[in-house]
Amino acid sequence: METLPTQFTTAVSNVTISDDKERRAIAAHTEVRELLEADATLKSWDITPLLIGSYGRQTARYPGKDVDIFLRFLNLGIAFDPAVVYDEVSRVLLAEYGHVDDGGRVTPQPRSLKVDFASPNAQADLAFSVDAVPAVPWGRDWAIPNRDRSTWQNEADRWVRTNPVAFGEASQALSTSDKSPVVNGRNAYKPIVRLLRQVRHVHLGEAKPGGLYVEVAVYEAWQNGRVTGDSWAELFASSLYEVSRIFLTAAGDGLLDPILRTPLKPALETSDCLHASRTFGALAADAEEALRATPCAAAKTWRNILGTNDRGQVFPLPDGCSGSGVPVPAVAAVSANGPTRARGFALR
Repeated sequence: METLPTQFTTAVSNVTISDDKERRAIAAHTEVRELLEADATLKSWDITPLLIGSYGRQTARYPGKDVDIFLRFLNLGIAFDPAVVYDEVSRVLLAEYGHVDDGGRVTPQPRSLKVDFASPNAQADLAFSVDAVPAVPWGRDWAIPNRDRSTWQNEADRWVRTNPVAFGEASQALSTSDKSPVVNGRNAYKPIVRLLRQVRHVHLGEAKPGGLYVEVAVYEAWQNGRVTGDSWAELFASSLYEVSRIFLTAAGDGLLDPILRTPLKPALETSDCLHASRTFGALAADAEEALRATPCAAAKTWRNILGTNDRGQVFPLPDGCSGSGVPVPAVAAVSANGPTRARGFALR
């Protein structure tokens, strides 16, 4: 079996956010958090921001353009009007950063506010935005405003139940579980999620499902012990196959929230699930062939599956292999390794 461990280690690094980006994201989160916590009204509501999303779960795929902040208001509840909460958060952020239409950095969105953070040196992969969404307690879970603002005057529908906090905790527990596969002693779950998010980006593009839905599918497969292997290549191939199966099931039953065990919203169309299932299924079949192929042929297949990002080809070629998947004469062989960056926060 050909697993190309050196090349897969580089591929994992190539889909991981750099240390520089991590430091900037942490600084931006801290800046926004401290700004909001200093406001008297928000402070009276006991605002307690928390980094969530793929950054919080350490599953963000390079270049990692979105940083999600969960603005928990511990003194409020679902009886409170989301419009009031949203407007107060908006007031503070607009006063500091300005509206994007006026040359500022804040873009109001249906239930959140996006604050842009440009790269300090015009380096595109260091730019990102902070997306701040208000949340209030709902029993043991949380509630965020309904994306449809027309519901905000209807007490039964204006809040949507969710729990990204528990999902982050569950992801960490899965990643470090004794039953979760490792590669050379390293927890493998989160790096595999980043690889699958890269695959989704390359092969589905703007089509649904989005990255979160793919991550949920990977989580389900790993949580249920259906992913097996001792190498990056085997675990990646197995995950592709299991994700394909999960989306096929989701075409009829929907994809369940990993914490609430209710259908994820917005729900995927049947056609989206079937398209995703076929896409990941075909790539899983290619991956299985790569495991039985020669090193050069295998590397070509992995390259086709993982594609490129701003760093170039995600999967490097072994020395002595051409891009067409065949060996090159020794005198002409050159290293075709793709670019490598410093390990990101999720690799520690």
